[in-house]
Amino acid sequence: MIVASERLQRAWRWGMCVVLLGLIAGCQSSPYYASMERLGVSRGEVLAERVDAARQAQQRAREALDSALSRLELALSASPSTFSREREALTQALEKSDDAQRDLAWRLDDADEAAEAVFTEWHDELDDYHDERYRELSERQLAESRERYADIRQALATSREQMRPLTETLNDTALLLEHEEKARDLAALGDRMPEMRDTLDELATRAAQIDRETDALVEALLDVRE
Repeated sequence: MIVASERLQRAWRWGMCVVLLGLIAGCQSSPYYASMERLGVSRGEVLAERVDAARQAQQRAREALDSALSRLELALSASPSTFSREREALTQALEKSDDAQRDLAWRLDDADEAAEAVFTEWHDELDDYHDERYRELSERQLAESRERYADIRQALATSREQMRPLTETLNDTALLLEHEEKARDLAALGDRMPEMRDTLDELATRAAQIDRETDALVEALLDVRE
């Protein structure tokens, strides 16, 4: 599910302009969200977009790791005439993987900031209800959304942590290959490949779970918080 519609993207661009103007003028307290809401984009929509962006960042990071692992396999099996080229391709793939994982970390922080704003505002609004039944309904929806977000956040964080040792192994291997060409023939390097592939398979399984949970949260946020 792609949440970032053209309307939301246009509103985001205009919202950033309003934020900058507001900051210059000394505007106080959550100028970004206030400006987005004036443009018809709720905080729930912002959170939905950021959660979806974090989900996509996790997918890109996983795919980048998979590409780097494939490049390692090619380097280990390369002929002497193509080894240097394959080794350089591995280095570039690892750089892209590192960039993707840094982007994932940034997206998670971005989603956390939006979640704090959305859930705080939602909780504060509970006291505005006159009908206790409506208040209880909203409170229950808030609790469910909080729990869903916490589950997604934990799943994404765990996925990121699983990438760390695999990334370290790939970086160590690339460094070894950079300084010792014959290292490509070491049996120990090839022996690690199944283990690293298993880690990527676990990441793919986790990604499928994250997709389901993200879709459910995004749908709930867009339905309830519009």
